[in-house]
Amino acid sequence: MYRLRVKEILAERKISMSKLSRGADLPMSTIVRLCNDENYNPTFLTLKKVADYLGTTIDDLYVSGDKQ
Repeated sequence: MYRLRVKEILAERKISMSKLSRGADLPMSTIVRLCNDENYNPTFLTLKKVADYLGTTIDDLYVSGDKQ
């Protein structure tokens, strides 16, 4: 099973959720769901905006396996 690791990436890079929201041009509610809702299934466009802002790939936004 795969899960999003946006929250971990933001913590590693010391980027706030609000900064990501502004930089990726996404509503804050979407960013909160990306970081906190394990059942959230974002669209490709949302993932692309986040990955582009963070300078990474969509694949890097996911991790396989259970939570650590």
